[in-house]
Amino acid sequence: MARVTVFIPTFNRAGLVRGAIESVLAQTFTDFRLHVSDNASDDETPQVVASFDDPRLTYTRQPHNLGLIGNHSWCLEQADTDYSLIMSDDDLAYPQLLERTVAALDGSPQVGMVHSSFDVIGSRGEMLRVDENWTYGLRGDTVESSERFVTEAMKWSCRICASTALMRTKALPAGGMGDEDLPAVDFDMWLQMAGSGWEFAFIDQPLAAYRIHAATHSAAFGQPSGPGYIQGVEIVSRLLDIKLRFLEQHNGVVADPGRMRRLAERARGRELVMMARNMTLPERRRNETFRALARVARVDPRVLARPDVWKLAVASVLGPRLVERIKARGVARGEPARRDSTQGT
Repeated sequence: MARVTVFIPTFNRAGLVRGAIESVLAQTFTDFRLHVSDNASDDETPQVVASFDDPRLTYTRQPHNLGLIGNHSWCLEQADTDYSLIMSDDDLAYPQLLERTVAALDGSPQVGMVHSSFDVIGSRGEMLRVDENWTYGLRGDTVESSERFVTEAMKWSCRICASTALMRTKALPAGGMGDEDLPAVDFDMWLQMAGSGWEFAFIDQPLAAYRIHAATHSAAFGQPSGPGYIQGVEIVSRLLDIKLRFLEQHNGVVADPGRMRRLAERARGRELVMMARNMTLPERRRNETFRALARVARVDPRVLARPDVWKLAVASVLGPRLVERIKARGVARGEPARRDSTQGT
């Protein structure tokens, strides 16, 4: 019995899944098995997988397309080793991914999942960003308590690159993933782990490459923009639904649920404004900006009270050249520059 199972759920990615498989088979930690779950692809995926001659690799072709959530849930149901990882079929694992993450779980029995920073690559493998970190503040190898993880999850959206996330199999919540959580595939699963008291470890070293391209699941809900995706209304609203549902399920267990709810609602407001900002890049034309702001205000009218909304509106009136001059003067006075951010899901 291997100690780790790496799952690669795939569908019609014959051109990319080969690289994902090769990267897993090249791990410095060798006590694992790799299981490719083909969601009834109609391209050359079966031939690509069959071209590998490695006893650690097994292949299942689903009799029909189970859907994204269905294929992921099928993988979780097969997990019977100590640890398991679900890696996207278009990402790449660096050689030390399993070695570092297995050591982290071995050394901390209270940790239910360990993840890491990562590099961001484009559709052709070109490097877009080095050592990306979605945790919003963690530096150095860190263990977050379940309480801290819940708090940070309320404040932000995705903080974990799933292709780096090695899970303790016994920490997996019952029921797996739910279709009602789309497009936020694994967000509720991490919250449920924390709700059961599991801690989360972060390794401050890039251990995988996360690929950005127009054919990903994330791109269906937010268009690619540089080294990330612009989150759309659907995923921003769904994330709030998941957070509020979690708080209701764990009422009496989560400390200060009222504060957690306020953090979650503020996070949606911030993400909606960020969405409007990113939708108007790079020209920041006035009419486009006001249309974007009107769109987010229909989702949550309270965003109109946010100072960053009025800054965005004023910037669109002033025009990008004048805004850049103002920013340059601020930097000259020692004020920090602000960067538009995008995020994966």
